[in-house]
Amino acid sequence: MKQTICVILSFCLFVWSDFEANSVSVRIKDVTTIPEMSSNQLWGMGIVVGLPGTGDSTRLALARQAVSNMLTRMEGLRISPDGLQARNIAAVSVTAELPPFSKAGDQIDVMVSSVGDAKTLSGGTLLFARLQGADGRVYATAQGVIASVAAPGEREAPIGSVAKGGLVVNKIDTSFDDLEVLSLRLNHPDFSTASLVTKKINETLWDGIAEPRDPSTIQVRIPDAYKKKLVSFVSMLGELTVEPDTVATVVVNEKTGAVVIGEGVRISTFAVSLNGTGASSLTIKINRLPGGESTLDDVVAALKAAGTSTMELIEVLKLMEKAGALHAKLIIM
Repeated sequence: MKQTICVILSFCLFVWSDFEANSVSVRIKDVTTIPEMSSNQLWGMGIVVGLPGTGDSTRLALARQAVSNMLTRMEGLRISPDGLQARNIAAVSVTAELPPFSKAGDQIDVMVSSVGDAKTLSGGTLLFARLQGADGRVYATAQGVIASVAAPGEREAPIGSVAKGGLVVNKIDTSFDDLEVLSLRLNHPDFSTASLVTKKINETLWDGIAEPRDPSTIQVRIPDAYKKKLVSFVSMLGELTVEPDTVATVVVNEKTGAVVIGEGVRISTFAVSLNGTGASSLTIKINRLPGGESTLDDVVAALKAAGTSTMELIEVLKLMEKAGALHAKLIIM
């Protein structure tokens, strides 16, 4: 016999508090990046060998053709792709991030993904692959034994990684000799934070040296005394502290049920009633209650204590947002 569940959450369940945002001072280097010092994406094609029968099927010619071409180019051996019937090889895409200021000889991690129908790449060996940038120039090479990226208990997918398997062979030219203006890019664009960072720099140096161009970019003129000492100038700017303003945000992980409540989140008082025998027949009604203020963590704690599922919790938050009771940006992952 099905039982009807009825849970009423009103503000008598909430812990009343005078919510006050606690601002935190952070370094400018922790909330900004410099576009000229960003990473670059690399990509290439490669061959994985030594797979225990989990490589590309014999009906796919890409991996077999690549091996044939490699043997012809390197060893002068002419072997027809049709003569390679083993399922121990796979054609793969190889990707990597080239960190800023990388030098020839530096090692980087690479990711490997099947472009055929290989079942898994774990345990295979990536043969020498060239990685190029957007300009078509080769900046790194990669090879090595592939490790699975699947979490314990998860089914292995035809992807993997080679830790320190990439070797930088060319650096990306980055010159600051003629730089007149330094751009600071906010990690989270915000009008208030851009204004705060600008104000801090101007107060520390002199008024007008920094100017916000938009909610994400602050431009700082480089003083003549620092033209040849840009490292010291960037270091000095990075150590300045501000109290960034952020958009009130609530993030919910649909898979794990984890809820992260950002600073500045406000809610209006309300009542929630849940009636049903499960998520399939769940009905939710939200009514505002006059006056007062509670915190969202009180609501989440009360809902979880009442035995609501993750999906029910998400539905409540969605309806709170629609009803105007949740004054924050809601993100469901």
